[in-house]
Amino acid sequence: MSFNKIPVLSLADAYSADKKPRFLECLREALINVGFLLITDFEEHGPSHQNFERIKTQAVKFFSLPDHVKTECEMINSPHFLGYTRLANEITGGKADWREQIDLATELPEPKEGEPLYKQIEGPNLWPRDEFAPEFRPVVTAYIEQMTKLSKSFRGLICEAIGLPPDGFDSYFKENQQCKMKLIAYPEKKDTPQSSIEGSTLEQDQGQGVGAHRDSDFFTFIYQASDHKGSLQVQNFQGDWIPIDNVQGSLVVAVGQTLEAITKGVCKATIHKVTSPQGGSGTRLSIPFFQTIDLDAHKSAILDIPQEILKLKDKRDKLITNWGSNIGFQFTPGSNDHPIGYAVFRNRIKSHQDVAAKWYPEILEQVLRGD
Repeated sequence: MSFNKIPVLSLADAYSADKKPRFLECLREALINVGFLLITDFEEHGPSHQNFERIKTQAVKFFSLPDHVKTECEMINSPHFLGYTRLANEITGGKADWREQIDLATELPEPKEGEPLYKQIEGPNLWPRDEFAPEFRPVVTAYIEQMTKLSKSFRGLICEAIGLPPDGFDSYFKENQQCKMKLIAYPEKKDTPQSSIEGSTLEQDQGQGVGAHRDSDFFTFIYQASDHKGSLQVQNFQGDWIPIDNVQGSLVVAVGQTLEAITKGVCKATIHKVTSPQGGSGTRLSIPFFQTIDLDAHKSAILDIPQEILKLKDKRDKLITNWGSNIGFQFTPGSNDHPIGYAVFRNRIKSHQDVAAKWYPEILEQVLRGD
């Protein structure tokens, strides 16, 4: 049978000589047969409790800002798909996601002239004005730095868990790798679908906070910043939806399609979704951090994954009987030996079609045709 719960691992065990072998065994099981896990006890390698409290406070303050302040840094103004997205203005599986959010990233300059078009998904952030959110930029910047530190440590453990040397993934990352993150607010369900949102004619598909999808990055850390239970759900390989507990002091870790591609399918990018919070429970806050890789990298770079690990992947694949039928099409990183960035760029085009229509109308037409 496929998984029916999400494993919880203490990262402290990875740095204990006695406990590390068992930790790596559990991590390998989670990477191959679940695609999700929760980690605890990671403060020595990443954000502290104070970092989490500060980023949560800034998220609450940002979403409380007047609409005209938030829309000043709206994503439509960025060719790099960074900035604010108003409620119901992102599409997953052909339906509007009932959430508002701001996409942020490691601060980088504009791509150089003549670079491949997919490089446009890296660039400078759009920040809210300091007069309205004076602490926002420094707190977000510090959080990205701490999460980047954690992600570097964790990717080495992933290598060891699947039989690679700790530096086995290093060639996929550049010196100033741009990592990405979001602050997301999921409003609670309403008795009547809303259709009066400024700039949108879409009604709420009751229950879709974000539709079923797989992350296209390397892996994702998710800080569930509010006390909601059961909203984040993972689909197991028999098609059942398994809720992820909100364990105090934990981060959710999700395998992305890029990690799946470069490990020859060993690490599984699992389908997941978010359902809207129940009426009366308030807005759900989520803060995902996305570890990305060098956009110029190819999945065809050789990783010498041991045969015994590949056999575990084959054993898992035999369990997949009713999975993925309710997910919209996504571009696969590294397909046709394009650079990884090619697919990541097209998945952003598909999700943010208003931004794409302004900056990349020809690519949007290709994506909507499935080219």
